[in-house]
Amino acid sequence: MINQDTTAQLREVQALVRLHCPRKSTKTAIDYLTLYHSDTTTDPLLVVYQPRIYLIIQGAKTIRIHKRSFDYDQNHYLVATVDLPLSGRITRASPDEPYLAACIAFDPAEIAEIITQTHADPGLKTPLRASLGLSPVTPDLLDVLRRLLHALDNEQDREFLAPMLKREMIYRALQGDQRHVLHEIADQKSDASRINRALAFLRAYFMEETDMAHLLRLAGMSQSTFYRKFQEVTGISPVQYRKRLRLQEARRLMLSEDRLAADAGFAVGYESPSQFTREYKTIFGLPPHQDVKRIRTIGVERYRELNEDVWI
Repeated sequence: MINQDTTAQLREVQALVRLHCPRKSTKTAIDYLTLYHSDTTTDPLLVVYQPRIYLIIQGAKTIRIHKRSFDYDQNHYLVATVDLPLSGRITRASPDEPYLAACIAFDPAEIAEIITQTHADPGLKTPLRASLGLSPVTPDLLDVLRRLLHALDNEQDREFLAPMLKREMIYRALQGDQRHVLHEIADQKSDASRINRALAFLRAYFMEETDMAHLLRLAGMSQSTFYRKFQEVTGISPVQYRKRLRLQEARRLMLSEDRLAADAGFAVGYESPSQFTREYKTIFGLPPHQDVKRIRTIGVERYRELNEDVWI
């Protein structure tokens, strides 16, 4: 946890994030590192957290998944190992002390390789729904991020050091409270990995009718087991998961391509405008035209920046 001994280190990291992230979101020259910067708090936004390590460097954020809330700040980092639909909002930010964060993407195969090489302890096994959780930030983890940010300044450093620093970041995370979560996703035979394969298929083909038999084959599960495990991971059913993808895409079409609500609904697979409007309001809180008007009021560009975690 951040304490007096690491205050100077933290301030250095904060300065580096502000230097390398002048906008709301910056995908850096290191392909797995994305930085965030916001001078204001935000409304709750429906997002999907992909497998990542998220570190808040300054400010605070709240996310909700299922019926659980996670409040975290610079004292904790968040590990997400599957594509999780959730609501997120920045709760502490100002021009003087902006919200600053870093996101490190990883692949399950990278985790598996480090586990094999280090014989890392998986810790206590927990229910599958614990595919997202918080761990205290350690000085070692913060130092890896500090060195990674310094590597952005030099092309040779980026090419040579960035792969090693990513491995060290994963290694440090494997020593934290969420190590069991990382072990689960690294095991191709685990329930988490099986469900994630089904999620990847739904992401790729969300505008088509769901082939349940194909999802069952991808997961290698019986129908009853699949539905139970899918619910444990995402908090919703496969049909509801696909519905959220469709509605998010419809929202994008209305904002980015000026589509009318009915047209956007038809484009993502709805046959009834009234059903589209009803389900849209359930997910986003407002009917399509009112929601689009609200977003245009705060600015479409700002909305896009706040939705960098959304992968549609």
